[in-house]
Amino acid sequence: MKKYFFSILLLGCIGSSCTKQENWLDEKININSLVPTRLSDFGALLNADIFFQSYGTFGLIGTDHIYVNDADYFSIIVPRERNAYIWAKDVLEGSNTDEWSSMYRMIEVANVCLEGLERIEMTSANEVEWKRVKGTALFFRGLAYYQLLQFFAPPYDASRAATDLGVPIRLTADVNIRPGRSTVKDCYDRVLSDLTNALDLLPKVAAFKSRPSEISTYAMLAKVYLTLENWTKAAEFSGLVLAQNPTLIDFNSLNANAAIPFPTFQIGHPEVIQYAEGTLSNFYVGNIPLFDSVLYRSYAGNDLRRTLFFRLFNQRPIFRGFYTGVNMVPFAGIATNEVYLIRAESLARLGQKDAAMQVLNALLVKRWRTGTYIPLVAVDAEDALKKILVERRKEVPFHANLVWEDLRRLNKDSRFARTLTRVIAGVTYTLTPNDKRYTLPIPDLEIQLTGIPQNER
Repeated sequence: MKKYFFSILLLGCIGSSCTKQENWLDEKININSLVPTRLSDFGALLNADIFFQSYGTFGLIGTDHIYVNDADYFSIIVPRERNAYIWAKDVLEGSNTDEWSSMYRMIEVANVCLEGLERIEMTSANEVEWKRVKGTALFFRGLAYYQLLQFFAPPYDASRAATDLGVPIRLTADVNIRPGRSTVKDCYDRVLSDLTNALDLLPKVAAFKSRPSEISTYAMLAKVYLTLENWTKAAEFSGLVLAQNPTLIDFNSLNANAAIPFPTFQIGHPEVIQYAEGTLSNFYVGNIPLFDSVLYRSYAGNDLRRTLFFRLFNQRPIFRGFYTGVNMVPFAGIATNEVYLIRAESLARLGQKDAAMQVLNALLVKRWRTGTYIPLVAVDAEDALKKILVERRKEVPFHANLVWEDLRRLNKDSRFARTLTRVIAGVTYTLTPNDKRYTLPIPDLEIQLTGIPQNER
C-alpha cells in the first residue's frame, strides 16, 4: 500500500511544482516502483509545495466578513461552498474537502519522511540536512493537526478537552492503520510535541519562507497557545519571534493605485514568516465578494488599511489586500502582524495593559498616514483587550482561516461573542455563538472506511 501511495503521490508531483525540487526524479527511473530511500529523497518531498499549499476555503466563506447578493450566490457552482456560506447542516453533501484531505496528505508525507529517517544514520557529513528534514516533517505534521482541530473538533475548552473528540492521530505512514479519534487534549498535546521537537532541529532562518524555521515555529507555538488560552506561553513565544524579527511594512511605502498593493512571495514580503496559500474559490472572483460594510466603515480616514485592503465597486468594498500579492489567493501562513496581535492580546489578558498597548501602537503607527496616528491608551486591562480585538479584526480580515479561528475561540466569552446572519432569496440563516455547526462534519468516505464517530451538527 505504501508503494501504491507513492506512485500516486509522485505522479501528481511530476505534473506540478515537484519537477523543480532538486532534480529528485531521474528520468530513467520507473516511477511506478519508486520508493524514497535517500535523505535527498525525503528533503525533496518536504520541499514540494504541492503538498503544503492547499488550505481550504471554509475559514473565509463561513465568516461574517464576506457577503454576496442572491444572483452571485446562486452562480457559485460548488455545492459545499454555497452550503458553507449559509452554514448548512449537510455542508459537504457527501463530498470531500481540502480542510480534511490536504491536511492528512501533509501528515502522510511527514510520516513517510520521519519513518525514512529512522533508517538513515545521522553523521557529521549529513547532520545539518538530516535535522532540517526531521524538523520540517515535525513542523508540518504539527501544523496540519492544528488546522484539522479548527474545523473537525469542537473549540478548545480546558474543562472538556480530555473527553471531547478530536481527530485521528496518525503517526505511521502505513495507510492501512486507521486509528480512532483521539481526545482534543491528546491532539493538542501532539501539536505541541511536534512543534517543540522541531525547534532544535530547524535553522533560525529558512532558505525559502515556504519552509519552516526556528522563528516560524516560535510563531506557530504562539498561535497554538493563544488558542489554548495559555496567555503566558503565547506572550513568551510571540516575544521570541518579535525579538528576532520585528519587521513591519510601513503602509505609507505601498502604492495604493496598484491592483494588488502587496509584494508577492517571489519578490519577498517582509512581514511573511511562514508562507502558505488558501485554496481558490468562486467566492473570491471579480466583484462577487462584498466585504462587511460596517467593518469597512470602522477604518478611519487616515488609516491606510482602508485604501490598501479594499477597492470600491458600486460604492461597496471589495477586498484586495491579499498578503500573497496575488489576486483572489488568500494568505494562509503566519506574518509578523499576526504575531504583534498575539503578543498584545496575551499581555492584556495577563493584566499588563501598558505593555499590551505599546505593542499594539507599534503595529498601528505603520498602518496610518505619516504624522496622523495618535497612540491608543487603555484605562485598564479589559479596555486594552477590547481595543486589541477590534484592531485584530481590522488588521487580518482576510487571512484564510484566522477569522474563523477567532470566532470559535472568542464566542466562549459573552463580551466578544457574535451572531452571524445571512439573507438569501428572502430566507434568513443564522449562526449563533457556540453552535455545533462551528465544527464541520468529517467526510462521509472517512466515516465509511474507518467507522469513527461523526460530529453532531
